[in-house]
Amino acid sequence: MGNCFSCLRSKSNTRPVAHSIDNENLDNVPDKRVDGLDSNDLNSPVMAMSNGGNNTPAIGSVGSDNCGSLRSSFTCNRLTSTLNKTNIKLNNFATKSFQTRVQKLFDVYKDAVEDLILIDGIEKLCSDLQMSPEEFRILILAWKCDAHQMCRFTRAEFLNGCHALQADSVSLMKTRLSDVANDLNYKTEEFKSLYRFTFKFGLDNAVGQRILPVDTAIILWKLIFNIREPEILQRWLNFLESQDNIRGIPKDTWNMFLNFAESVSNGDLSNYDDTEAWPSVFDDFVEYENDQANQNISEKGIGKKHGNVL
Repeated sequence: MGNCFSCLRSKSNTRPVAHSIDNENLDNVPDKRVDGLDSNDLNSPVMAMSNGGNNTPAIGSVGSDNCGSLRSSFTCNRLTSTLNKTNIKLNNFATKSFQTRVQKLFDVYKDAVEDLILIDGIEKLCSDLQMSPEEFRILILAWKCDAHQMCRFTRAEFLNGCHALQADSVSLMKTRLSDVANDLNYKTEEFKSLYRFTFKFGLDNAVGQRILPVDTAIILWKLIFNIREPEILQRWLNFLESQDNIRGIPKDTWNMFLNFAESVSNGDLSNYDDTEAWPSVFDDFVEYENDQANQNISEKGIGKKHGNVL
């Protein structure tokens, strides 16, 4: 403990030396301090304490460091408290500095009239990020911002997104968005969160829309599966485009498509169980696919027959 024990040095521990004794006979003077102690008294306070709870040295006894320990503990607690307060102040300062930089970044792209980043601002941001507005990474940005509407960011949304990405500059934002995009796998809970968000993001809240138009849903499905596309996706989208009677995709169908894609992960619809509680549009899709397959088989059979005749 070093200097912490300096307060324990008692004046009574210093042996007085008689003036009548010369230096040559100094070694012959008996040390009454030592002669009066047994071997147990010579143990250090720490060792004595470790041998049992009953032999803890009393405060003020020879060799006791209780005062020093209490004083040291108090000093350490004060030091810890001071460091904690300093860290809190530094964190608060860093947070305020971060928020200030993000606020200034928002101001670069916000509309001249409204306190919003609108289409022009988003296009400028995308240009600075060297990304297309229709790119998957921009969808991730909207997700991290928890944006409630396409083609706009409120100040609070933008601040939340930058905080989630830990990015206070365009260069950092570009890096973080790329990192998130590379780490996403459509079987993870994080991707499922993004997938569910995308439906909500695609709705036109201004008119109270609750069902995605088919053309919007197709665009969003292509976008969200841009990096890792399920085997069944393109056939599903072809089916939707060929069906004039399907005009919208409700939330339940959107969410269940992810489960549907996983259940037929290899594109083999023979694994599809129509007795399960799937939305009826999936039954229609499987039936359509089976009809297409049977038609192809029939056409191949007719072709072979004509070939044999010829």
